[in-house]
Amino acid sequence: MCPPPVRVARLVRIHAPSARQVCVTSASAEVAARRESSGDGWWSAEFVANDGDLYWVRVDDGPPLVDPGCLDLVITPEGPRSVVRAPWARHPRGAALTAPPVVYELHVKGFGGTYRGCIERLDHVSSVGANVIELMPVHPFDDRDNYWGYMPLVWGAVHRDYAAEPDRAAEELAELVATAHQRGLHVWIDVVFNHTGEDHPPTKAAGLRHMDPTVFRGVAAGHPTNDSGCGNDIDPAHPWVRELVIEALDRYADLGVDGFRFDLASLLTRDRGALVSRITEWADTRGVALIAEPWDMGGYQLGHGWPWPTWLQWNDRFRDQVRGFLRGEPGLVRAMRQRVQGSPDLFGPDGPVRSLNFITAHDGLTLHDLTVTNDDRHHAWDCGPALRLQQLQNYFAMLLLSAGTPMWVMGDEFARTQHGHDNPYNVDAPLSWVDWGRAAEWTELTEFVAALVALRTRHPMVQFRFHGTGPTIDEGWHSHSLAWQSGDLYVMVNAWWEPLTFAVQAPGEWAVALSTAPATAVADGFTVAPRSIVILERPTP
Repeated sequence: MCPPPVRVARLVRIHAPSARQVCVTSASAEVAARRESSGDGWWSAEFVANDGDLYWVRVDDGPPLVDPGCLDLVITPEGPRSVVRAPWARHPRGAALTAPPVVYELHVKGFGGTYRGCIERLDHVSSVGANVIELMPVHPFDDRDNYWGYMPLVWGAVHRDYAAEPDRAAEELAELVATAHQRGLHVWIDVVFNHTGEDHPPTKAAGLRHMDPTVFRGVAAGHPTNDSGCGNDIDPAHPWVRELVIEALDRYADLGVDGFRFDLASLLTRDRGALVSRITEWADTRGVALIAEPWDMGGYQLGHGWPWPTWLQWNDRFRDQVRGFLRGEPGLVRAMRQRVQGSPDLFGPDGPVRSLNFITAHDGLTLHDLTVTNDDRHHAWDCGPALRLQQLQNYFAMLLLSAGTPMWVMGDEFARTQHGHDNPYNVDAPLSWVDWGRAAEWTELTEFVAALVALRTRHPMVQFRFHGTGPTIDEGWHSHSLAWQSGDLYVMVNAWWEPLTFAVQAPGEWAVALSTAPATAVADGFTVAPRSIVILERPTP
């Protein structure tokens, strides 16, 4: 005999100040919402339905709308529908990391197929030295035209299509988080609160816009803003937006998530920073990390322009200038001094704890494709097959031997390729998936990355002293070399196309720990091969 269906009570609360009537409809009932006595446009309705029932909201005689605060959502042939389900259980955060974060950005489907599939790949992440996985968006979106997930339909639910059992998507995400914690990893997720995917074909999604269009910036003036490049920019000053954002963050934190990366975070500051300040206070109470992408199409706030010191910031200056320097672009030695020591020109002395350094992320070319493409916008250079491994190792050496939090995108450690595609946001195909067969072909690169992380862990990047091939740093336009000492590491970088001889400027006994090409020992130094990096380590007593 089958057990009776589980009955779930659900409170729907929406802001629809212009509505004459609001009702909530499920498979078993239609409930008229009541206008709340506050008189400021809030409506609420409570109903009881079976777990898994679909429901929707109607405002006046309009179309079926999704509940912006729903806990689950499914896309049907008629469009998205909210799903009745009980609130999920609360799970603990991970124990404190035993080393500073090293971040591995991944797409759930592209990396493991499902949340559970990602669990099977966690040992690989640990083996290469990363201790944080950053998941690209896991809120519900229509994946028929958006593989990456940056067009959210609601903010506080979990994407069903990444789950083996879709009605348990939240539980399976929690299982991934808990298993990562067991392996000493933290889990961050990418959240998109700056816009929504409403009215974006082919979704047929409708919700906030048809309830209260003033949640979007510029709508009242008749000219909606599009600083996200996706339409539907939200207004961070709107009280409902603030409520939905904090509600969503609370729900994800309840699944054990350890940190949040905010897509186009500068759009959330258009209320003079009040929402971001509230998020900062909330994060302090929950003990989670906050990471900003501090720019959008209408604003750029990297460094001091983002005045919340507890946030990490994606550092695109690091990305562009390291790419350019290793490509052989002139005039970048002075910039490299800043990037290597944590970008104090951008962040001040707190740079090492505020700068998230990256050379690649989901948006743009993979690391391998930077070495097979000639493209000035991406600072990419087809170095040829003979130099390819060496150049990939150079990228990782600069990333992992610089102060700040390093991050790279899934598969870069074994030369994942997208065949030069730099924006596959809507490509759900092998082009965008990790080809695990390449892992066996590029073991030398993977082992080099793991060795770099181990070196970094043994020798934290502090107290930088910079040199050139000799004691004087050449910051001239045509200079392509730099050396630095950080504790018991000494790094020599030759980004020129001829060998250079570096005289080691720090006393003591030094041995080659890693190099991207063989170096020749000479009196008091080394001849460093063209376009290569040599890392010396001073033995500890």
